[in-house]
Amino acid sequence: MKKILGIFLFFLCYSFLFAQSNNTEPIMTKIILMRHAEKIIDNSKDPILSKEGENRAERLDFLFSEVSIDNVYSSDYIRTKGTVAKLASTKNLTIKIYNPKDTEFSKYLLEVEKGKTTVVVGHSNSIPLLVNKLIAKEQYKPLSEDVFSKIWILTFSDQKLLDCSVLNY
Repeated sequence: MKKILGIFLFFLCYSFLFAQSNNTEPIMTKIILMRHAEKIIDNSKDPILSKEGENRAERLDFLFSEVSIDNVYSSDYIRTKGTVAKLASTKNLTIKIYNPKDTEFSKYLLEVEKGKTTVVVGHSNSIPLLVNKLIAKEQYKPLSEDVFSKIWILTFSDQKLLDCSVLNY
């Protein structure tokens, strides 16, 4: 009888552990960050994209054509919105405006965009800073004024960083 009870308890515990493991799949979050594409130099505070910048925005749309994107964030400038306008349109998304000076935006992204794939476009100084906040490490410096090609792809599992990949496009 003790042997049967022992076997029963073993299977009961095993079943409980198996059921628990199936219910605790990690929640995967991807945050894709980049600087805006090339802008015209016209001494205005809010210039449009140059022809080269428009071409880069087209490449960005092509690059993510097979990726499911849930949300697109941009600072409130013509050049940043222009960088992701085609991508947002292709994915049938509205560009959400964020303040690149908001020191709590990284926390917001991890909470509100949990379990999603999100694109964020900003500036040469704000995007590396945001990446550093998200990875909780001072690793990236502001980009020089001639660098427009970097993309950071951050992957989180249950809000813990799994991977930080840097691509050039």
